[in-house]
Amino acid sequence: MAERQEPVRMCVVCRRRFAKSQLMRHVPAPEGVVAGNGLEADKAQTRPGRGWYVCDDPHCRERFAGMKFRRKSHKGSKNG
Repeated sequence: MAERQEPVRMCVVCRRRFAKSQLMRHVPAPEGVVAGNGLEADKAQTRPGRGWYVCDDPHCRERFAGMKFRRKSHKGSKNG
């Protein structure tokens, strides 16, 4: 039987592709929690919702911290 391949994800800053285990995943912070760019790290990579991946490059981490993210509008919500 063929070996199972590890999923590949892309760093949102440098756009390079890495194995999923080599990247840090960030998800939207819960409502009411204030975070720098509205996201928090998902170290176990198991939290529900849209995730953004960042590589270990210090330049990418620094640029990611300054990026702004908007929550996706949910169908039927008052905002979207």
